[in-house]
Amino acid sequence: MNDSKERVVLVGRSTACHIVIDNKSVSSTHAKFIIKNNVITLEDTGSTNGTYVNGEKITSRNVTQSDVITFSKSYTFDWKLLEPFIKMADGATQLPKEERLHTVIAREKTLITIGRTSDNDLVINNIKVSRKHAKLEKTGNDWFLEDLNSSNGTFINGRKIKKEKVAPKDIITIGGVPLNLGTLYSAEKEIKGDIQIATDDVVFKVKDRTIVDEIGLTILPGEFVGLIGPSGAGKTSLMMMMNGVVRPSTGDVFINSQSLYSNFDLFKGQIGYVPQDDIIHRELKVKESFEYTGRLRLDNYSNEDISTQIEGVLETLGLEDTRDTLIGSAEKKGISGGQRKRVNLGQELLTEPSILFLDEPTSGLDPKTDLDVMYLLKNIAAKGKIVILTTHNITKDNFEILSHLIVLTKGGKLAYFGKASKAVDYFEVNKPYEIFEKLETKEPDYWKDKFRKSSEYKQFVESRKNSVVQSQPTKVTSETKKRRADLKQYLTLTSRYFKVKLRDNVSTAILLLQAPIIAVLIALVFNEPEEKTAALFILVIAAVWLGCSNAAREIVSEQAIYKRERMVNLKIPSYLFSKITVLLFLCVIQCFVLAIIVVPSLDMNSSVTGMFFMLLLTSLPALTLGLVVSSLVSTTEAAMGLIPLVLIPQVILGGLISTFTNMSTLEKLLAAFMPARWSFEALTIFEYKGYYDQGIDALGFSASNFAVDIIMILGYSVLYFLLTAYSLKRKDVR
Repeated sequence: MNDSKERVVLVGRSTACHIVIDNKSVSSTHAKFIIKNNVITLEDTGSTNGTYVNGEKITSRNVTQSDVITFSKSYTFDWKLLEPFIKMADGATQLPKEERLHTVIAREKTLITIGRTSDNDLVINNIKVSRKHAKLEKTGNDWFLEDLNSSNGTFINGRKIKKEKVAPKDIITIGGVPLNLGTLYSAEKEIKGDIQIATDDVVFKVKDRTIVDEIGLTILPGEFVGLIGPSGAGKTSLMMMMNGVVRPSTGDVFINSQSLYSNFDLFKGQIGYVPQDDIIHRELKVKESFEYTGRLRLDNYSNEDISTQIEGVLETLGLEDTRDTLIGSAEKKGISGGQRKRVNLGQELLTEPSILFLDEPTSGLDPKTDLDVMYLLKNIAAKGKIVILTTHNITKDNFEILSHLIVLTKGGKLAYFGKASKAVDYFEVNKPYEIFEKLETKEPDYWKDKFRKSSEYKQFVESRKNSVVQSQPTKVTSETKKRRADLKQYLTLTSRYFKVKLRDNVSTAILLLQAPIIAVLIALVFNEPEEKTAALFILVIAAVWLGCSNAAREIVSEQAIYKRERMVNLKIPSYLFSKITVLLFLCVIQCFVLAIIVVPSLDMNSSVTGMFFMLLLTSLPALTLGLVVSSLVSTTEAAMGLIPLVLIPQVILGGLISTFTNMSTLEKLLAAFMPARWSFEALTIFEYKGYYDQGIDALGFSASNFAVDIIMILGYSVLYFLLTAYSLKRKDVR
């Protein structure tokens, strides 16, 4: 080597070089690496076929291990060959014996298989990666990446591919892990796929009010970060921007070097979000809850893979003994509050996210359970994950468990980001909770400016700004993933919903009791022949009422669960069809009870079977109308409050209170928008046609309209379904 400060490593085909490459396209002495003061410079030494960095021909350039180096475009350099020289002590003239390179290295790899199991050349041990996920193969001087029918796809620059040529600058994403050609070529047997997250001066405003003010920070793998601040400091808004739920007014969020918002579908599996409320179906048992979540989120995996994943999560969370216990609630005895928090957390851990966000995960827990959950999260971060949580439990114990701390002050200004253990000293207080009192002593801008001038800012913000993990900085746009109806997902959702309704026996029993009570009242009150028309009308209104009331609470009551699952891979058609299937089954029972009691009691001309099908048909648009209502409101109380507003127009304009023949043109036009009007006409025709046609005519209906009535009823059913789907789609964060 030249001197104690500089080491020169020659690369070429000649055995006189430090690193010998057995490749005919490589010159005898092709290039040299100059290592000085931790900076590596690559120089071409007049080679015949050139030296390339990230696909660009160079004569001299500073390089890092994230760069892809090719000699003569036919040999991709393996960075592991240079590592022993990088580690040499200053002044050393040769490698230690145990680290010396072979005189001639093996010919380069031309086929690399990638997957989750150990029989691949490269292993990415993550549930989002298939057993045999992809392969990288060299043909001539070019590399081609081929997806091997993986569950979650293989992406190049955000585009899902089957087989495509890959260049050194391309970003390859497998299982949500950003990689590049150099990483895949020179990686060890296992790729950990470390991920970091950074905010690039994000700002969030509501009208003229700034909620989050120019926050830029980078969080690295293995860090357990607390996010604290007084009320109104923008903690939740910052977290929602970082996990992709809320788009910043200005600025961006980056996963490694890629924009989260431009590549949202790529990183879904890498981001987990656990809200403060336990958004789980409490009618399910612990293991059942995990099984349904696993089948929804890991829908392309085998039952064996899902079961293995569930067992691992149960063990990690210490829930093995409660696997067959009902989750329950404070009102309905089940597992404890702390265990419910763990089940809630476990829903996200099933997909092994690299970045986990939690909103007040220990709220409402006793001190011991609080510490248990915090240590659990610390252990998750210790596995190379990023864990970020908001908390109001500002104690010395928690500060010792957290690795880093973000402190926001009013107006969403960054007052501190650094080691959690140093926060007390930074704010010059004795106890952690006194930080809030200290923030009140100065204006928010004071704390923002103080932090930007601090050593913590230089260490944890400035020095991290240029750090890049795995891939080169670029901004790519992913294709929007179309989420069409999925049969497997539909069956899973239907099974879960049916089980939830079955176990919610009180509510379900109340719904089922409505039909016999209404039927008995109709039979008792409308028992004269001349009252049959009124009985038919009440049957229509009853079917509308039952269908609508059955569905009005079903979306809004689980809106948090819906939103959580929708962020991952829930498909709206599958979700709605599962609701309709179970609710229609409920309507089947109700309509059959109505028919079997009323038809013989009033000596109707129609058969029980015929009346049952007519009432069931009537309940269908009512059911989907109830889903529209449920998708529009934010509380179950609001949904039930809207039911009279939906039902009363059906009664008034249904065709009997004011007979259709006596309605004005405007009233008839309005009545046309009421499914009850078409159902009443259809039911009247069905009952009277052929033996009492004058009863149809007296109402202003036509006996020839039966087919039109059926078409209109089905048409409204489809229309309300589409309106519900549109309403849900509008709630998407993307």
